[in-house]
Amino acid sequence: MHLRGIVQTAALEETPPGSGTIEMILRVQGVGPGQPRKLIIPYSLLLQDESLDPDLISGRGFEADVEPAEQRWIVARIAFASRVLRQPE
Repeated sequence: MHLRGIVQTAALEETPPGSGTIEMILRVQGVGPGQPRKLIIPYSLLLQDESLDPDLISGRGFEADVEPAEQRWIVARIAFASRVLRQPE
């Protein structure tokens, strides 16, 4: 599924707790009706792109390809706008 919107919040979390596997959890807005509002950037993608910093992507526009997996939406590809569109709350 192809999505476009704005990142409201971004946070690194260990999933499942105690596993040692880090994922970035994005809460997003501006996507269409029936589209996911919570996206997961997997550890493998975080390793490939050092610019994926939760403090730097909050408030930025994004475009992503996501796939459903185990009742979650996993990011396969993502790009962010170069400027902040909405200041973090």
